[in-house]
Amino acid sequence: MNKEYSWTENQADDIWYHGKFDSIEACIKDAINCGKKPGEKIVIGICEAYVPHLNADTLLDQVGADAYEEVGEAAEGWPEFEGRKGYKNVKLLPNTAVSRFCDNSKVVEH
Repeated sequence: MNKEYSWTENQADDIWYHGKFDSIEACIKDAINCGKKPGEKIVIGICEAYVPHLNADTLLDQVGADAYEEVGEAAEGWPEFEGRKGYKNVKLLPNTAVSRFCDNSKVVEH
């Protein structure tokens, strides 16, 4: 895998605005094109892709809270209702589960 690099003026910057480059030399050339003079300090770093980490329990809690905000008390008990209905090993997308709950609870979705 090829590395990508970026540069900035201050290592403590949270966001490096100068883009991604294929090499350290390309970072230096871009810095010069941006007005940096020889001898001025820049910081060059290797770019790392963000990889999200999802927690199913937290996601389901948020979906339940969102359902409660949307339909009120009718959403209480979601998603536990799936277990009460005998659904073992249910693998549903959250919106499918919410729709099924609304149908079973006679709640009209907006």
